[in-house]
Amino acid sequence: MSGEQGSGAARRSTHVDHGAFYAAVGASSAPDLMRFPPEGSTPFEFRMQIGSGSERFLIASTSLMTWGAQRGVGVRVRDIEQGDGGQYAGVEFDEHGTPQPMVAAELEYGPDGESFVTAGTLVTLHWADGRVPRRVRVVYTVSEPRRIGYAWGSADGEGAVGEERLLVEHREDDTVWASARGFLWAAEGVKLDRKSRIPIKQLLKESQAQLAALVTGVLPADG
Repeated sequence: MSGEQGSGAARRSTHVDHGAFYAAVGASSAPDLMRFPPEGSTPFEFRMQIGSGSERFLIASTSLMTWGAQRGVGVRVRDIEQGDGGQYAGVEFDEHGTPQPMVAAELEYGPDGESFVTAGTLVTLHWADGRVPRRVRVVYTVSEPRRIGYAWGSADGEGAVGEERLLVEHREDDTVWASARGFLWAAEGVKLDRKSRIPIKQLLKESQAQLAALVTGVLPADG
């Protein structure tokens, strides 16, 4: 696993806000995110090899697309409002990070009958440590033969805000990797100092833990 955090003199200020609580919606797909992140944000990127072979890819990607990364670290996923394209159209990108027209997709389901994550889905995350629950929205999904995942972003302003893409990839050498990349800002109106960066560091640590949770594909009960 590797982690990078850019200092970045140059900052990205493109992409359109779709009513989320942060700017640059969809920028987690940009190939040059670490060099040119959204202005004022902290970009991040982590990768972890989680196995090899098509069976491992299937198990890990199914787990990811049914909230397994979050449940695997003890986060409860509640108040799921499945995206239907009416409240939020979602975004799709090609391999160069260029937005593409949306195509209606049929719902997919995991082995236990739970529907896969879809663009536009809203959920509330609850932490066991007593943190304030957060509302997040899935802003786009990735569905390719060897790459499956989604990006979600803040749908409220309670603390650090931003966007994260979680992805499982089956590489040509037959290894399976999980990755997390995105960008975060401190809460609006908060001066950026060591104390204000604590929520950001907490979320970065959690991103890495979620990747590790995809190794086994065995989920705890979401009670």
